[in-house]
Amino acid sequence: MALGNKSLSDLLNPISKQLEHDVVAEHVDLPEWEFVPWRVTDGKSAAELVDMFASEAEKIRVQVKRCKRDELAACVASIVGEGVPETGEACTVVCASDERFATAGLYDALAAEEKVSDVTVWDEAKGQANVDAAYVATYGVTYASAGIAETGTVVQPTSPACGRAVSLLPLVHIAVVDAATIEPTMLTVMKAYADADGKLPSQICFISGPSATADIELVRVEGVHGPMYVRYVVVE
Repeated sequence: MALGNKSLSDLLNPISKQLEHDVVAEHVDLPEWEFVPWRVTDGKSAAELVDMFASEAEKIRVQVKRCKRDELAACVASIVGEGVPETGEACTVVCASDERFATAGLYDALAAEEKVSDVTVWDEAKGQANVDAAYVATYGVTYASAGIAETGTVVQPTSPACGRAVSLLPLVHIAVVDAATIEPTMLTVMKAYADADGKLPSQICFISGPSATADIELVRVEGVHGPMYVRYVVVE
């Protein structure tokens, strides 16, 4: 039988046989675990989790800024106002369409920066034009749904107001995250998604610093599959 014509049963039957099952099970019951491993986040307060999140993020080459809610626009604008990293040249920005950004006055603050030549706010109605703008943008600004203290990770789901291109295509990704949404571990985030009613986003990115690979002779290369630089803005 040609490889392209194999069915799911062709794949699963040999595995089932090795597991000494007569047939492929139609349903698998989740085991009830009695042992719960200790986590470095156990017993930490909300403030301590925020500190851990910032500390772990810096270990993976993420620059972290912390601000109050009324300082959000100025904080993000100060990052973008530096222009293209390392050269300081004029830059362009693509942002998620988010009511919290609008309320903070972020879009106007970005447009007012001298080194910003263009600001694009994601608009589902514009389709491919959004992706084209993200492809050439220096900065992509998103509002993460959560942070993970244990690993310094931000959780970035896609939505009609924030396509995946905003966090994946620009040279620099700026992720804004509310301190109140920082969870201890990935398990707590995944459990929240598992318990949630309704349809999941088409994609949920767990972003832990700049895109990087060390496939070739263990030499770390950044920016291969995504942003070369990542900045977190923690709103407290």
